[in-house]
Amino acid sequence: MTESSGSAEPATGSWGEIFSGRYGIFTFVLNLGMILFAINYFVVATVLPSVVADLGGVGYYTWAFSLFAVGAIVGAASAGQLRAAFGARRAYAGAGLALGIGLAGSALATDMPTLVAWRLVQGIGGGAIASQAYGLVATIFPERLRGRVLTIISTVWGVATVAGPAYGAMFAEAELWRGAFWSLVPLTVVFAALAWRFVADEPGHGRLSEIPYRRLALLALSVVLLSATSLTRAVWLQGLLVVAAFALAATAFVRDARAERNMFPRQAMVIATELGATYWIFLLVSIVLSFINTYTTFYLQVLHGMAPLTAGYLFAIQSFMWTVGALVVATLKPSLETAAIITGLVLLLGAAIAVAFTVVAGPVALIAIAISVSGIGIGLLNNPAIQRIMAVAPPEETHIAGTSVQAIRNIGIAFGAAASGMVAASAGLVDGADRATVGFAMEWVYGVNVVFAALALALALRLLAGRRRHT
Repeated sequence: MTESSGSAEPATGSWGEIFSGRYGIFTFVLNLGMILFAINYFVVATVLPSVVADLGGVGYYTWAFSLFAVGAIVGAASAGQLRAAFGARRAYAGAGLALGIGLAGSALATDMPTLVAWRLVQGIGGGAIASQAYGLVATIFPERLRGRVLTIISTVWGVATVAGPAYGAMFAEAELWRGAFWSLVPLTVVFAALAWRFVADEPGHGRLSEIPYRRLALLALSVVLLSATSLTRAVWLQGLLVVAAFALAATAFVRDARAERNMFPRQAMVIATELGATYWIFLLVSIVLSFINTYTTFYLQVLHGMAPLTAGYLFAIQSFMWTVGALVVATLKPSLETAAIITGLVLLLGAAIAVAFTVVAGPVALIAIAISVSGIGIGLLNNPAIQRIMAVAPPEETHIAGTSVQAIRNIGIAFGAAASGMVAASAGLVDGADRATVGFAMEWVYGVNVVFAALALALALRLLAGRRRHT
């Protein structure tokens, strides 16, 4: 259903208006889809140690995060083309069904490879839901209401942060991890049914030729190859897989820069430019974020004996503090944009160092503080970095610069999860590993993470120094 504004409508909208009448159902449907996507992330992080304890396959632990991120990239990148091909109703409802099918597949999985394959499907459905939601806001709601609707959608992640760990822990502590997946399936069916019922039908051209299949396939395969390093301790094979993974990723970006319909600004990965350097900082920060998060609930339960609920909330505290950092930076003057980015990177580096030193010995209170500081750091630098990317992008690519940021973040998260798995496997993490081996592996994982955090800060300082030389 589309909405056109008329002369009789007020110039500004009210909060009550988006929750009642003809807009209320759309607000509900959009937020139901977003919360299903968001809560899935926190639920899986909480139950995954229980899954590994039941099924084995610790070498695939990070795949549950990396393949989900790959799926989200594919789903988000394909969302616009799917809507153009099949219409908003079919594309949006279909994304919900894809998420539900992925959840059911994970619930039925009898081994970790099967589960992580269904996580890829979940990511595709969830990424398509999230991407299409923003497009539907512009289609359904008049301009006077869009800001309020987007604010409500943004709070969904806060709701998921609160509800997700508790929801997942309820099943993990009862040793019923499959129920965490099964229980979300009916909600995805309800979402798909509501989307089909209330989102207006529109004609589609039926063609999917505009989806950048080859580039997306290259990126996906690069993450899979890097993830595969967690399955072997042979250094030569890990090296070969790493080289192949980065070669495929580089090929994908080169092809994209030459494509008629590019997904990223053409200089996105050219580190010598300000735009490219800022993208690289954003990518490195996403890798650090992924390193910090991927094994959090695992080592808190294995090394520190924490219950799934407590571990889940310590995992989620980063999102809370990310919001705090974002609120702080929102009050700063635009002239302090660079200072916010540098400060955020310094805090992130400090947090990475602190986690590396406390991951085994603790105390847990210091780990919690370090995770909190990492959230504040990312909150401080995230929006200023995005604004900087859009500001320095060529005028004809400003819209691509804005929409591609989430894709870059997902790529960084996917590569970070895969790389952390490689480090853990190299350090001896296997099924049934004793506490000392797990601790040794975690020290290596979080020690390597410090390198990525330091690189991000060094690149930002180099960029700042270069900017000052030209002023």
